[in-house]
Amino acid sequence: MSEQEYQTLWNYSEQFTRDKLQRSELITMAWKEGVRLGDRCTLGLMKSHMHYRSKELNIRSAFPAKEVGRRTIDAYNRPNRVHLEQPLSSGESRTVGDVVLNTYTTPLDYAITNDFLNSLSDQEETILEDLSTGYTAKEILTRQHISNPQFKSFRHGLASKAEMYLM
Repeated sequence: MSEQEYQTLWNYSEQFTRDKLQRSELITMAWKEGVRLGDRCTLGLMKSHMHYRSKELNIRSAFPAKEVGRRTIDAYNRPNRVHLEQPLSSGESRTVGDVVLNTYTTPLDYAITNDFLNSLSDQEETILEDLSTGYTAKEILTRQHISNPQFKSFRHGLASKAEMYLM
């Protein structure tokens, strides 16, 4: 690939993403496709390949959310979301969580975690779920209809309980 072709592809990739790493990845994928096609490869085919791959990257990747115009919380609400309680396949009793869970986790770890979760009030539990899902503090305030001092006290309470169970 000549320097002129590289610069042309670099400028063309700017319309898909502003992230330099993703732009170079698109150009590399187009170059590999050009090597595969050999003499039949043209600059138009390489641009077309970049266009196709950029759409694929935006569908699969949660990270370019700011460039694509989505909120970062949308990464958690993607359509193909897999839950740990989801069965492995239809008609099977085992869940994804049975297979995926860390093998280094001991029964004592489960007992401590369950004890911690059982010690939380309903309000603390919903705030913990919102925090672990990725909502910002401002979104949690509006979702739970609480004030900022209440939220801070709940967060402090959660932190102190977690610290107590970790010791």
